[in-house]
Amino acid sequence: MGKITEGFYDENHREYFELRLKEYNEMIFYLWKIGLNLALRVSDVLKITVNEAELYIRKKEYLSKDKKTGKKNHVQLNQNTIKALEEALLLRQKIINPKNPYLFIGMGNRSKNYEGHMTRQTIFDAFKYIVDQENIDIHIGTHSMRKTWGYLAYKKTGDIIKVMKRLNHSKPEVTLLYIGITDKDIDDLVKDMNL
Repeated sequence: MGKITEGFYDENHREYFELRLKEYNEMIFYLWKIGLNLALRVSDVLKITVNEAELYIRKKEYLSKDKKTGKKNHVQLNQNTIKALEEALLLRQKIINPKNPYLFIGMGNRSKNYEGHMTRQTIFDAFKYIVDQENIDIHIGTHSMRKTWGYLAYKKTGDIIKVMKRLNHSKPEVTLLYIGITDKDIDDLVKDMNL
């Protein structure tokens, strides 16, 4: 059995990963930032069209149906998400392919006639390449965006119910496991409280 995909628990590792990812592939970097800030599955980020991205920026909100659960997914955009959408749109304009509606399409020679979006495998390969090249200690995957968001949101607020709702999970226990909060973390918290 393979290792479980992790989120970034170390801010320095995450920031370094983002720096290197932007140098490696700017479009995938913007996909990462959008997925991270909105706690989206990679499949939901990949299906964003150019028209939807423009609408999200104008309305300053993201509205769609969650691909996996079918639940409505509505959230206000923060400044980092708006900036990532704007930058991705600027890059997308350089790719002359009026038939392809998607924001995240390939950047290679064949992309001008390609009518789909990037694949999950392309995204995974880019993430994996960066962590391998830079020896970053994380078992990365396409869920790392959501797991990182969940972990950081929980650490900031301590509110597992809000995190659970944003991730569309059914139980707090599922969310705690998903974001990497272990019994050891709980034990450490109790030990450190010393009230």
